[in-house]
Amino acid sequence: MNLSGETWDLLRAYGMDDSLVSAWCSGLSVAEAATRLRAGPASATPCTWERIEDGLDPASPREGVVWIGEQAPGWVLIIAYEGYHLALHEPQQSLTENGGELLYLGWPLYETEGMEDLEYVVDGRPTTSICLAAPGIRSGHDPDALNPHLEGLALGADHDPDTISDAAFALVGRVTGEQLSAEWLRAEHTRYVIPMGAWNP
Repeated sequence: MNLSGETWDLLRAYGMDDSLVSAWCSGLSVAEAATRLRAGPASATPCTWERIEDGLDPASPREGVVWIGEQAPGWVLIIAYEGYHLALHEPQQSLTENGGELLYLGWPLYETEGMEDLEYVVDGRPTTSICLAAPGIRSGHDPDALNPHLEGLALGADHDPDTISDAAFALVGRVTGEQLSAEWLRAEHTRYVIPMGAWNP
């Protein structure tokens, strides 16, 4: 296991083992990442994941809600509470313009079960997309860009979904330099609201 058991306990408690929309972005502050996602700056609210609903008006129209915090040196982690912007090309392009990097990890979204491909975007370009259940299936302008980080990871259909998920987080940690921890998941980060019309006028 690459993540600690305590980290997995929290991911399960928060429902992130079943449904996750997340992206790690390099070279951005928390506020800049929110701005590039077209979130309202005035909506910035420090909170834990357990209290992310506090103060949100369920009747208020909005495109999304995200939770952002620095997770590794030089990298912020964005987890979507509502909305799928992190999985879409235009927001990914915005988050990586001027030389930035982004790693997208999520499950399930377009597929009926299982995880999405892990996507690596650099400076607005889809660099590689790796099918985690069949890592030989890739796309992008440099499909082998993450090869130095793949050695020994339990990816592929001969592994169970939990093992593949654990390996996917390990791959992200190898790129960013720090594994996701229970301490980070418990901590207070910043919630932002993406207003209605921000991406879909």
